[in-house]
Order: sequence, then structure tokens, then C-alpha cells
Amino acid sequence: MNEANQKLLDQIIDLRKENHDFRAIKKKVGEDRLREFISAIYPKFAITEIEDITGIPDSTLGHWFELLDIPSIRSHIKNISIPGSINAETVITKEGVTLKVVTIDITPELAYVIGFTLGDGSVQQYMIEVFNKDSELKEVLFNYLKPYGTIKEEERENGLWRLRLSNGRIANIIKNNTGIRKDTLDYIFNNDKLTKQFIAAFWDAEGSVLKQSKYFHVYLYNSNRDLLHRVSRFLQSKKIKHSIITVSGPSIKERTYYYKGKPIISKKDIFRIGIPKSDVTKWANEIGLHLKHSKKKEMVKKMLENVGGKIK
Repeated sequence: MNEANQKLLDQIIDLRKENHDFRAIKKKVGEDRLREFISAIYPKFAITEIEDITGIPDSTLGHWFELLDIPSIRSHIKNISIPGSINAETVITKEGVTLKVVTIDITPELAYVIGFTLGDGSVQQYMIEVFNKDSELKEVLFNYLKPYGTIKEEERENGLWRLRLSNGRIANIIKNNTGIRKDTLDYIFNNDKLTKQFIAAFWDAEGSVLKQSKYFHVYLYNSNRDLLHRVSRFLQSKKIKHSIITVSGPSIKERTYYYKGKPIISKKDIFRIGIPKSDVTKWANEIGLHLKHSKKKEMVKKMLENVGGKIK
């Protein structure tokens, strides 16, 4: 969706929040502009997708189509994204069900976006969002997301920013109704270049690269055992020593966190990958060099200026 259509969509959503009906909205934005907008997104998006994107019930959309003389077609189309090396699209109809199969080119930049989203992000059916406080990271992610549509930005007083992309195809390549797309992860982890970008993004979101006393400490935390085991297998393939331990769980004290003085009980086990001091330089050359978080990048730079992760 281009910027002009995104602005009009935001205007329509605001007008509907103010309880404006079709006639009032048509008067505000103009009949031709409204027809042009709907024609631009339909049937590219199915009615059910447009309902989720706009918040307008499909029955209301159907009525709008009639009033604007827009024929209703392919209303029950189902979209499926699959990972690949090119961008392509095909429509298949079988037993009355229409499937739009979209191949998504998994570039290194998109691999980074996927890794970061599974760390500091969220996925809904037709939208993904990423968030953090690092301004340099925000610029990187904005540029990586830009080719896939208009990005909405939010920033709080505490410095936390959020980038939101409305793109059902990208959302579907990351997660579907059964959870994280393992076929997408398989595709990424079968390519060294994509894997390094994914893991770097995951480390930017969920990891730490710290300097304490004379040594660097490199950790990666997450509750998803499968994701950490994929990372572990890659580290093994590069002969990077590491450990995986459970750092929180039902019987472990660290399970309780505090937010604004109130205890927050973690319901999931949290696992941690740790890189020993002897192998932090190996890790830096394979993964650390691809980090985008400004502070972590700086730590990696210092790490590579030293031997074995020890600060002289």
C-alpha cells in the first residue's frame, strides 16, 4: 500500500471511529477517490484481509462495493506465503477454494527482519511490528521494512520506538495460525549468509554483549527451545563452543521479575546460550560483525581489538 492510500486509510478509520457512515465518508474524501482507493487494494487483498486492515466488517464492505459499482470477486481467496529466492505469485482454484500462493524472496535484510521480529516484535495476521530503544537500530529496520509497504512509527517518552508494517504476506512468512513458520526457518538456516543475519538480529533483540572486569560476556536468551537449538547447531557447525542452560523456570528464583515494583511471574522457561571467553572472538567474526544495535556493535568492535575476549 503506497503512502497516499495509507493516509486515506488512516482518515477512513478515524472517520469511522467518529461514527461517520458511508455517505459522510464519501462526502469527506470524495466518491472518485474512495472508489480509486478500494480498486487499488481489491482484489489484491481479499475482503477478509481488507476487513482486518481497515476494521470495516465484510458485510459493510460488500455494501460499499455495491454503492460504488465495484464487482465483488474472489471474496474468499486464501493467501499463502512461501520462502524462496524470487518474488512470484500464482492463483490456484481447487474444489471451490481459491489459493493465492506468493513466493517471498528471503533476502539477507528480510532474514534480519524475521530474526528481530521473533525477538523484539510481534506478528498479527496482516501486520508485523518491531520495537526497541536504540535509534541506530530503528533506522536500519525502517530501511529494511520500507520495500514492503508504508511503515507507521510510534515513539514513547521513555525512548521506546515501534515500527508497524501492514503486510499480510510478510506476516504469513513469519507466522501462521499454527505458530512460527518452520519451513521459513529451514530455508534461512540452510543458507549461511541468511543464517548469520537472522542470528545477529535475534542477538540484537534478545541477546547481550557486555564487558565486565577483564572479560566480555556474550549471552542469548529466549523461551523458544527450537529457535535456540537452531542457533546452537549453527554455532556447532562453525566450531564455536557454547552452552545452553535454563535460567528460569517453575522452581528457579529468577522466574520472578519486577515491573514498577510489582512482581511479574514468568510462566515459561527461559533458556540461555552462553559463549565462553575462549570463543568470543570466533563468535564476533561469525555473528557479532552483523549486529546492528549501536552499543552491541561497539562491544564487538572492542572485542575484535583484543585477543580471546580479554581486555588488556
